[in-house]
Amino acid sequence: MKIGCCTSLFQDAILTLPKLGVDYAEIGLSELSRHSPEEVSQRARLLSQAGVRCLAGNVLFPGELSLTGPRTDLPAVSEYLEATLQKAAALGIQRVVFGSGGPRRVPEGFSREAAWEQLCGLCAEILSPALEKYGMTCCIEPLNREECNILNTSGECARLVREVGKENIRLLVDLYHFDREQEPLSALEDYGDILAHAHIASAKNSRALPKEGDGEDYAAFFRALASIGYRRALSLEGSVTGDFAACVSESVAYLRTFAS
Repeated sequence: MKIGCCTSLFQDAILTLPKLGVDYAEIGLSELSRHSPEEVSQRARLLSQAGVRCLAGNVLFPGELSLTGPRTDLPAVSEYLEATLQKAAALGIQRVVFGSGGPRRVPEGFSREAAWEQLCGLCAEILSPALEKYGMTCCIEPLNREECNILNTSGECARLVREVGKENIRLLVDLYHFDREQEPLSALEDYGDILAHAHIASAKNSRALPKEGDGEDYAAFFRALASIGYRRALSLEGSVTGDFAACVSESVAYLRTFAS
């Protein structure tokens, strides 16, 4: 299994990842809107020179876009996606993560059922064709109910993936949100056909990166993934304590004892 690390494209820490034992970088996609295609291409060259593979991107949609409710502007969403995915392609990104709790949050007083239909339509009619153009896959990320009010569990996100019915719309499982929603690991048994990406951080330790002796049972999580044949990629997505290099390298080395 490849182990990646979530970080900013435009911070120099990303250039150190291969030396820390990290297989790939996962960047924030929404920040690409603040940079020109030329700036992104220049950064891509630097990553290549440093031996950094940028295979994934999260935070697909920026906060100013509304994806549910009466203020949804689908032409603006389409325009944003085209510009962003074009830049993502220049970086070599293969998987994009649809978390974006703010944009997908159901507005107060708006029908949850109507919001669900909006999200299904967005994925099937706008997102899937945009991804197909660049050969990418989007993974729907559950966000616990403290961060969003829809698509909170892996089960709910799996239902969306199956209703949309597109090969390039898949599921992500994030151990942090999984634990915050108190989902049983046995739930993963139902997702072997649609799981395409994973994130990991500690729910018991304020979303810190995993480390030995922190009280979490990471071995059980890896066993559950292995039981459904998941061997693709998993990204560290959590807070760093102390020195970035030391924290990340320690976490990667520890997780490899389960992922080998």
